[in-house]
Amino acid sequence: MAPRAQARIILDTDIDTDVDDLGAAAVLHALADRGEAAILAMGVSSTNPMSAPCLAAVNTYYGRGDIAIGTLKGAGVPSGESKHCQRIAEEFPHALESGEDAVDVVELYRRVLAAQPDRSVVMVSVGFLTNLANLLRSRADAHSPLSGVDLVRLKVKAWVCMGGNMPSGPGEWNFDRDDPSTQLTIRTWPTPVVFSGFELGAQIFTGARLAETPAGNPVRRGYEVFNGLKNRESWDQTAVLYAVRGLDGGLDEVWARSTRGEVRISVEGAREFVPTADGAHAYLLPKMEVAAVAQMIDALMVQPPRRRTMNR
Repeated sequence: MAPRAQARIILDTDIDTDVDDLGAAAVLHALADRGEAAILAMGVSSTNPMSAPCLAAVNTYYGRGDIAIGTLKGAGVPSGESKHCQRIAEEFPHALESGEDAVDVVELYRRVLAAQPDRSVVMVSVGFLTNLANLLRSRADAHSPLSGVDLVRLKVKAWVCMGGNMPSGPGEWNFDRDDPSTQLTIRTWPTPVVFSGFELGAQIFTGARLAETPAGNPVRRGYEVFNGLKNRESWDQTAVLYAVRGLDGGLDEVWARSTRGEVRISVEGAREFVPTADGAHAYLLPKMEVAAVAQMIDALMVQPPRRRTMNR
């Protein structure tokens, strides 16, 4: 069997109030170290000015301090209390002083997408959908004559979204904190979408094994500050892992994909997955025992970096 092509990944994260964003970044870097992923860019959908520096510190630890990070410019979800972002930004090396110093995330995404082969990029979101909605709203610029919707349609292979309760359920953090952006993005995104719902990651507990890693690991430090290096739900890690390995069938023994359909949003804001023959949406269903999935994710989270050159 021929090896799978390297996944071209753009990660969009809110990296603010919870710690699973750090776990997701660790998983993505571990997969990149294994040659399975190329990290094209990262975007922060939180308005916390320390979120982007925290992410930059993680990238630097993994030897990828040169990854471009974009931040939201303009209105967004008010920042919550982060136990770990400022601590990591202050304690670990990186070159980004504040999220205000980062490039505009929409400009970054348009520049990166325009330079990629057609239908090659996997967008993975593990936070609010503010940045993706703004990308869809964007217009022609120096990087591409296409509108945001048309640029996504041309360059993006699929979007993997950590969000929602599937197939239906009560409100969910990533969707509800910026409901207008959620509605716009889900209704108008022009490529296939796979949802890793709240219910999937809520069953998978990882992170305590980070105690096995060096004290100089900012991901370990984040979990230490957040909950004393205890296990935490793995919402964001599931989406990143599937974005890299799952779209081409590499995780068929772990998760099944639902039938095709669409996530419909009522006037009142209720969301429900409705099977349809020509739907572009699907969501993940558990197959493997959750303990085995947790073991797989933990192994990636504690994998030592292979690129230890600190880019400042």
